[in-house]
Amino acid sequence: MQTVKTPIFGAMKKKRLTLIIVIALILASLYYLFFGGGFSTLGEQDNDFAVADTGSITKIFIADKRNNSVTLTRVNGGEWMVNGHYIARQDCINNLLVTIKMLAVKNLIDPRGFPTVVKNLASNATKVEIYMGDKRVKMYYVGGPTQDQTGTFMLLANHRTGVNYSQPYIMYIPGFDGYLTSRYFISETDWRDRTILRCYPYQLKSVQVDYPQSDSGFAITILGRNRFAMSDPMTKRNIPAFDTVAVKQYLTYYQTLSWEAEAGTSKKDSIINSGPFAIITVLDTAGKRDEIKLFHRNTPEKDKDKYGIAYKYDPDRMYALVNGKDFVIIQYYVFGKLLQSSTYFTHERE
Repeated sequence: MQTVKTPIFGAMKKKRLTLIIVIALILASLYYLFFGGGFSTLGEQDNDFAVADTGSITKIFIADKRNNSVTLTRVNGGEWMVNGHYIARQDCINNLLVTIKMLAVKNLIDPRGFPTVVKNLASNATKVEIYMGDKRVKMYYVGGPTQDQTGTFMLLANHRTGVNYSQPYIMYIPGFDGYLTSRYFISETDWRDRTILRCYPYQLKSVQVDYPQSDSGFAITILGRNRFAMSDPMTKRNIPAFDTVAVKQYLTYYQTLSWEAEAGTSKKDSIINSGPFAIITVLDTAGKRDEIKLFHRNTPEKDKDKYGIAYKYDPDRMYALVNGKDFVIIQYYVFGKLLQSSTYFTHERE
C-alpha cells in the first residue's frame, strides 16, 4: 500500500530543518564572536583597560613579582622622568601611551586554557597603575603572549579597591600584529634617555677638545653668526688662520650625542684613574657646561682580529665619563668625528 505525504507533514519537516540551520548559525556566530574574531559588546566593568585621555596621565607605576619597579612621572612641559632622577626616552613613553590608549579586547580565554592563564598571571604578571594627579584611574596586570604571538593576556583590577576581577582577557591594539608585554618593561636603564648632549650650533657658546697626552687640542668660541675664534687650550694662544666652513661643519656634530649602554664593568675605578685620552667640554649660551671624558676600551676577545687587524683597543667603542657621573659605552661612529686635531681647521689639512 503506497504512503501519501500530506502537505502538513512536509511543512513540519521544513520548519524543523530551518530551525536546525538557524541554531547552527547562531552557535557558529557565538563561537567566532568569543573565540575567533573579537567582539565589541562586552560589559564595561572587567574589560575596560584603555585610558582615552592619555594627555591627563601624570604617573605610571610598573612593577613585577620580584619587587622590581619603575615610576614614570610627567613633569612641567610634558617631559617625563624615570624614578624622579633621569629624563625618560620619549620614544618609549610615546609607545607606552599609545598602548594605554588603544588597548582593546581581542578574545575571551578558551575555557580549556583558563586555569593555566590565571596561574601564569598570578606568578609572572607585571602590575600597571595609571594616575591622573593623585588619583589612580586604572590598574591591571600584563601577562605573556598568546600562542600565536598576536595577543596578550591581561587582567583588570578595580582601580579604587585594588581587588582583581575574575575574568582575564586577550588584549591587543587594533592594526598591530604582535604582543604587548615588552612595552611594559621595568629596567631604569632602558627607560632612561641616552642623550648626552643635544645642542644646535646657534645654542653653542664654546667647544674645547683636549688631548692630555699631546698638544693637538683646540678651543672654538662662537662670537656671533659666522664669527668664530680659535685657540690652543694649552698655550692659550690664538689660532689666527682657520677654515670657517670647517668650523661650521664641525659644530653641527654636536646636535645629538648619545651613549649606547651603561658600562657595567668592575674595572670602572681603575679605568678612570688611568686618565682619559681626550676631554670634550661644551658650554652653551644658557651657561650649561658639559664635560665628556673619553677612555680607551680593550678589544673584546671575539673581536681581537676584527677587520684582519689585531687592535690594541676596541675600534668601535670606548668608555665615557659624563659630567663626572655616568660611566657609559659610546660609539666611535658617533664621537669619532669630534676627535679632530687643530690642523683639521687650518690649511695644513689640505
